Amino acid sequence: MLLISFTEFILYICFSVLMGSLILFLVPEDKKPPMDIPKKVLYLAAVLIPVTSFLPVFNTANILAGNKDLWPILKGVIMTFEIGKAWMFVTFISVILLCVLGARQLKTKTHFITWALVLTLLMLFSYTMSSHAATITEWQGFMAHSFHFLAVTVWIGLLLVASWFSKNKTNWLTFLKWFTPVAVVCLAVTLVAGYFTMTIDINSYDDPNATVLQEYQNSLVVNYGQALVIKHIFIISLVLFAFLNGILFRKKHHEESFNPLKWGRLESVYALIVFGLTAFMGQSWPPHQIYTLIKSYGASPLFKTIYEGNFISTIHNAESTGIFNVTVIFGMESYLLFGLGVLFGLLTIIAAVKKESVFVSTFASLLMVVSVYFGIMMGIQ
Repeated sequence: MLLISFTEFILYICFSVLMGSLILFLVPEDKKPPMDIPKKVLYLAAVLIPVTSFLPVFNTANILAGNKDLWPILKGVIMTFEIGKAWMFVTFISVILLCVLGARQLKTKTHFITWALVLTLLMLFSYTMSSHAATITEWQGFMAHSFHFLAVTVWIGLLLVASWFSKNKTNWLTFLKWFTPVAVVCLAVTLVAGYFTMTIDINSYDDPNATVLQEYQNSLVVNYGQALVIKHIFIISLVLFAFLNGILFRKKHHEESFNPLKWGRLESVYALIVFGLTAFMGQSWPPHQIYTLIKSYGASPLFKTIYEGNFISTIHNAESTGIFNVTVIFGMESYLLFGLGVLFGLLTIIAAVKKESVFVSTFASLLMVVSVYFGIMMGIQ
């Protein structure tokens, strides 16, 4: 599972690099910093997308094969399963994309860039078509996950490419003038579409009348829910650094010693952490049936390390399926930890604006994540 999660993490980066690079090729030179995006990076991203998306296909075939011959099962998965057909289409489009990327005038001819973008979008939509949310709904899951993934790859892709491939900070302020509203729109789409995707992924089959909040609380018992809540807290840090880079640092742009690229790279690192957590969630069992999931695979090791109640033993001792709900009630300990999280958040901003210390800001933001996480976990009854 960890290997497949890692390959999915690489897949997210590849899509982001392609989207960010191709969009920036369309932006006039005076609207972006001088940058050098090697074609090798684009080739590698285009090749790695079908390579990394193949491992889940192989894993599905391997599970179905058991002790039988793997090859005919693998062919069956590729030809008949949604995940296999999506992989075939992605591979076919990737070959065409490599031909377009090989054009000598790719970076200067708009029609080449447009074709490359269209091909990248086709691969992206094919990938989201085989996602968990898409396969258990008629079209809602596909639409929600597609908009969510597209918004993330545009936002983070632009950030990754601009912060890591820019030569210097020339035109950075001009870049921020159009990138900041784009990032805000992408963030809004990410949150709205992400919410609908989440409601599909955590939908309870044990209790059809459960609220989204109750389903979210129940999911904390398993790996999926643990990764989900940590991801959401890291998104707070990501938005915090986006606020610093997009708003507060504008006044510092003209200071000779100020380097916005290192702060953009820090923001991109937090984005990569979110990618990693999302990839892990993609390979974890969704919490549709908490009773069956815990009976079969047990609770999350992280949850068991922190939680000291009887919830897990109650399920293990239960003789039949029932409705088992996690209760979250925040007490004094939780509120103190949340308050500590707010203080660490303020320290993150102060260290960035006053001291320009990447280390202190990073350390404070990580402490903020830890404080908020333990504040939530302390509330579980």
